[in-house]
Amino acid sequence: MDIKEDSRKEYIARINRVMDFVGQNIDQTIDLARMAKIASFSPYHFHRIFLYVVGETPNDFILRIKLEKSGQLLHDNPKESVSDIAFKCGFVNISSFSRAFRNYFGMTTTEFRNQDKAVYVKNGIRYSKNCKAVSKIGKHPQQISPQFCSVEFKQLIIMDTKIEIKQMPELNLIYCRHMGAFNQIGQAYEKLFKWAAPRGLVTAATKTVTVYHDDPAITTINKVRQDASILIEGDVKVEGEIGKSTVPAGKYAVGHFEIKETEFEQAWNTMCAWLTESGYQPADSPTYEYYHNDYNEHPEHKFIVDICIPVKPL
Repeated sequence: MDIKEDSRKEYIARINRVMDFVGQNIDQTIDLARMAKIASFSPYHFHRIFLYVVGETPNDFILRIKLEKSGQLLHDNPKESVSDIAFKCGFVNISSFSRAFRNYFGMTTTEFRNQDKAVYVKNGIRYSKNCKAVSKIGKHPQQISPQFCSVEFKQLIIMDTKIEIKQMPELNLIYCRHMGAFNQIGQAYEKLFKWAAPRGLVTAATKTVTVYHDDPAITTINKVRQDASILIEGDVKVEGEIGKSTVPAGKYAVGHFEIKETEFEQAWNTMCAWLTESGYQPADSPTYEYYHNDYNEHPEHKFIVDICIPVKPL
């Protein structure tokens, strides 16, 4: 038994439970004592442990999650009032929300809402629907050549695929969380399969799912939370870094793709471009990728994957 490694996994699992609770109760006021109880630590030790594991204090984490969620809602729900969004994100009054929002984003809610929304990504730069480079928090967009704002640009980043509105079932999952660059999530899947295989949870029929909790157009990439997940039936007792989660049933825009590892950015661009002309807007549930195969067994090493975005009518 590796006591040091087991201890590290247990600490991460407890912090993940707190993060999950905050995300599921974003409309509430959550104090340190409540978070510490969820993590089974004293408030004094919890504060220090959370800061060490996450890299920000519990209160800073909660404020950031609430503000970034409000920014996402401002863009995704143009008809919803600022005050309703503030209360939905757990702020008790509009004045405190407005101050906190301006301090974090460097602009008012009106200025933020009037900004072009990032729809496409190309080489790490985000673009609006009219191909204008869009800044993220504290970052300035790079200058781009005018040639990019053309039909050729859209052809370069949009795939020809079938996208449908579907009623998707509830997903019961076990997960290993990854925070950071998207192309590093394989490490979390390795940990998940290493834990799940000896317990008989990995078969030829096993389906994997990557669940996304943050909007990368708003959240800096090193803090974007992604869950490497396996679909399960029934109850599974988890431990260490492995947690349990549920993605709710609901209406989703589903795009079916057969793509190489380097083409995920283009596939997501296709989904986002379609959404802007669909008559739908994003709903509040997490987005996810549902994989139908093991890409290592594909003759061209391609992923057969459904990209699923929760939606509701505009």
